[in-house]
Amino acid sequence: MTSLDPAAIRAVVFDAYGTLFAFHNLEFRVALAELLGDQGLECDAEAFYERWVRLYGRAGVWGAHFPESVAGDEARLPDDARRAMLDGPLPDWHSTHEIWRRQFAYAFEQHGLPGDPDASADHLRELLSNAEPYPDARETLDRLDALGLRLGLMSNADEDFLQSALSRGRLRFSVIQSSESLRAYKPHRAPFLAVCDRLHCEPDEVLYVGDSPIADVNGAANAGLRTAWVRRSEVTAYPERLARPDVTIDALAELVVLLSVAPAQSQGEAPR
Repeated sequence: MTSLDPAAIRAVVFDAYGTLFAFHNLEFRVALAELLGDQGLECDAEAFYERWVRLYGRAGVWGAHFPESVAGDEARLPDDARRAMLDGPLPDWHSTHEIWRRQFAYAFEQHGLPGDPDASADHLRELLSNAEPYPDARETLDRLDALGLRLGLMSNADEDFLQSALSRGRLRFSVIQSSESLRAYKPHRAPFLAVCDRLHCEPDEVLYVGDSPIADVNGAANAGLRTAWVRRSEVTAYPERLARPDVTIDALAELVVLLSVAPAQSQGEAPR
């Protein structure tokens, strides 16, 4: 069951990694295990990965709003912290590469390892630059475009590795925005509203598609967009404390069936 009216949708905007590109939790686990081996570091790879994930709050832009105790389970964020991340003042921007570098620096220190944070962050940047699209990504985009829908992409990512992956994957959009180009990170409402403005659409005319309940679904819903949650992780139960998605899908191709109704602009409304 869905609360979405397909005829009201004029544009579809996608998250990148974990949604269009096959780089999710498992791929990050593998990447961290690889770099530990490449640097000759003896450590339990899973324990290191879990520590690295928990350090995102300390290393990232949200600081105290994102305590280590909830990393990896963001639905447990205190209400005041979630509100600040959604609607509060925008924090100072830092590149994703710099955030990774800090995460690695803290993780190596806490594990007592002589690792190289810069080389480790570079390793992730290289992997994400070469990430492969999910098998149905390109065809889904082509078919949505054929329906007359405007297509956009908005991702928490740096321009260098995001643009490289898009070029290699031959994925094309009318509008491409990143946390770097916007100097803002999801789930804050600012990047969502910015991409709607670029598409010349009202928020409720835009369907945002993503795999993260908090960064994608909760963030987009808070900004007034319609939402589609792609179940990519091993955890398929949606967190109860977050805004519910308008539709839940297990593959991108489902969007074509869902949206195979003429968009609003083809029903007598002049394009804006």
